[in-house]
Amino acid sequence: MNKTPLILLPLLVALAAPASAQNVDIVTDSFDYPAGPIGGLSGGFGWTGSWWSGPSNDGGVVEMPGLDGVGGMLTSAIEHEGSYALIDTSVLGPITDGGTLGKDGTTVWVEITLQRALGDDQYGGIVLNWQWNAEQLFIGSPWGSNELGIEKPWVTGSTTIPGTDADAVNTMVTRIDFLPGDDRVQVWANPGVRFPTTPADIDQTMPDIHFNEIKFSSGDGLTTGFHFDDFRIATAEFGPSYTIANLVGGQSATLTVSNVAPAATVIIGYSLAGPGPTATIYGNVDMSPPITQLPPLTADPTGVASTVVSVPIRATGKTVYTQAVELAGGFGTLTNSLAEVVQ
Repeated sequence: MNKTPLILLPLLVALAAPASAQNVDIVTDSFDYPAGPIGGLSGGFGWTGSWWSGPSNDGGVVEMPGLDGVGGMLTSAIEHEGSYALIDTSVLGPITDGGTLGKDGTTVWVEITLQRALGDDQYGGIVLNWQWNAEQLFIGSPWGSNELGIEKPWVTGSTTIPGTDADAVNTMVTRIDFLPGDDRVQVWANPGVRFPTTPADIDQTMPDIHFNEIKFSSGDGLTTGFHFDDFRIATAEFGPSYTIANLVGGQSATLTVSNVAPAATVIIGYSLAGPGPTATIYGNVDMSPPITQLPPLTADPTGVASTVVSVPIRATGKTVYTQAVELAGGFGTLTNSLAEVVQ
């Protein structure tokens, strides 16, 4: 750990826990769109482009109220048509493999609330899809089961959770651990928490999974309709994370940048002038000129770069704006920015 005395450095209050220990949403949609065909609409978070829902845009429709009682929900309306949305993987580089989710050593959580409507569809659910390649994992009510379960379409048979009922409102939570070779898939029916730690209702290996698109569909009934709401994909927070502990005037504060490449160079900057944005070669930073840089740090083998700085007592009450950048592999990746008052 480097110890750098500073004349001026009021920085942020410590976070309660390292950001790297938390899961963050990378895709969400609660279908809070205007009622009617979903095709051509844009919204939610983490998608790129608009929804595609058949040539007439009405393979799926938004209906009110949603299963969560807030806003809308997506209801499949045409047999097998499918409503598709493409995930914006351009901002997910550290956890992608060839532009898809599925990089070995990573984990994603997929959550969906669903219910078979007043119809007789033999199947309904979501598909994790590799666009223009193949359907990777079906999550919902597999064909002919009337229960909740999973399958890899056209590759494996279905596995269902005994006693579940596709006609009820259910929340399915699926954890996928991407491993060399086959991947591990765990499923919980109505666990009551977003990231359960209890034994899963389904726990099995599945052939290698890669996906960058989501499909919502149902079919094989005389009356079509599955409702979908509160869709989320989450993963462990990735990319560099910046925290500060013990930001108190007249004391020493610890500045830490974690989740970076081992041996990467880390540069921390700060400003007393304002929150920016200011254009840099690494992108816009949340600091206004003049911006002061601290001496470069080198990340340890665990991907952590840390330094201790002296906070002048006269800095008490001042607001400081600060951000860091990781330099590795010829690229610069900005951390989260911090703006706080010295205590």
